Amino acid sequence: MQLVLPPKWQSRPSPNRNKRPEGVRITAIVLHADASDRVDTSLDWCRRPESKVSYHFLLGRTGNVFLLVHPEQRAWHCGVSALDGVSDVNDFAIGVCLSNRNDGETYPKAQLFEAAMVCVQLVNHYGIPLERIVTHAEVALPPGRKTDPLGLDLEAFRATVRALLNGRR
Repeated sequence: MQLVLPPKWQSRPSPNRNKRPEGVRITAIVLHADASDRVDTSLDWCRRPESKVSYHFLLGRTGNVFLLVHPEQRAWHCGVSALDGVSDVNDFAIGVCLSNRNDGETYPKAQLFEAAMVCVQLVNHYGIPLERIVTHAEVALPPGRKTDPLGLDLEAFRATVRALLNGRR
């Protein structure tokens, strides 16, 4: 059954995608920061074929959600990467990017809440364990190549997702 996306999520298709490998299941969510001052700048970049970059979802600072690549497809968000010893994380992960300069800028509450809501949808649909919500910094190779999403409290974020899954806000 295909994931049904809320109508308030705005579609901004990126050409930077391809098919997932045959038989590969979606088992992880990778959180990113776009290192940009404006979500529009990232949307523009991710929609240019020459960038060869995309995420499945990009969240603006006010909590607006943009769908760039449907989760059933493979977005190009992790580059050289591995998770739990399995390489090419793009094959089995969904990329959720927060618009943020990645320089210590605080993540707004509205943005974090909507990112958690996106993750709730994905966890429910694909059966992704909460411990497989990870950061780009964790999966990028070689270690230390990426820092995003810098300053995000991953355990607090997972706790929010857990609370929303349990019907608490």
